[in-house]
Amino acid sequence: MTSVLESIRSREQLCITRNGNSELMIELRDKLREWLEQQPHLPHDMAESRLEFFIICSKHSLEMAKQRIDLYYTMKKLAPEILANRDPLSKQLKQLGQFVQFVPLPRVTPENNRVVMFRYTSEDATGCEIAEAFKYTFMVAEVRAVEDTAEGDINIYDLSKMRLGHLTQLNPSVIKKSEVTATKVFGARIRGIHFINAPSFIDRIITLVKSMIKPKLAARVFVHSSGLESLYEVVPKSVLPVDYGGDEKSMDELDEKWHKKLEEWRDWFIEEDAKTVNEDLRPGPAVNEDDLFGLYGSFRKLQVD
Repeated sequence: MTSVLESIRSREQLCITRNGNSELMIELRDKLREWLEQQPHLPHDMAESRLEFFIICSKHSLEMAKQRIDLYYTMKKLAPEILANRDPLSKQLKQLGQFVQFVPLPRVTPENNRVVMFRYTSEDATGCEIAEAFKYTFMVAEVRAVEDTAEGDINIYDLSKMRLGHLTQLNPSVIKKSEVTATKVFGARIRGIHFINAPSFIDRIITLVKSMIKPKLAARVFVHSSGLESLYEVVPKSVLPVDYGGDEKSMDELDEKWHKKLEEWRDWFIEEDAKTVNEDLRPGPAVNEDDLFGLYGSFRKLQVD
């Protein structure tokens, strides 16, 4: 199997940082398995490693882990554009690298945070389908759920090739569904959002991003407008790709490794695509999409003045 992530902590050590231990994990995992097998509307055969992931990202709250698992399967029905048809060898996903790259870097920071790089690789926005890009990020998240033990994420967006055409592709509905999936399903712990090589219209991007995230996270959005020196104060050069003055392999090399990694998971993705919620069998009321996504859940296109 292709190795794409290094870590400085074991899963057991990560449990401890989230107010748990190995004994508690076994107890909660067994209870979560028992609960899942009693849910008529949900698939029952979730792997132990994935059950453990939901327990950890819920800070060992059994009830929260149940909510995340229910929503994990429910979102596949509510947001198929980003969570269904996940064949790594599909034409759309194979061509994605021509337009964007999304790369969790191999090394973590001294604080055990994973740095995740995103950049446009083409100035042509016509072939960049934002839903496919988000689909790819959540396929990566599925791998990280069982192979990564980072404490949180530092997201870096290189906008050197972003043009106004890309901005019009930012579908608010897809962005909101992705935000809900990242936070309420995968329990993303975002330590910072950093924009580098920002275009002249960066203010519009920041306004859009902040309008769709919670104030606590909005306060962690930064624009590095005068080179990368200020970024190095947050992320050591040893972690960054050589493209950004770092010691790590190039973005192209790392992106290729991640695509290969997902191809190795192809059978799993195809099998899991068939496992979704059956609302006809849900004991209680169906999830209210308006409550979940709010106003942005119905917006299909961003208007740019």
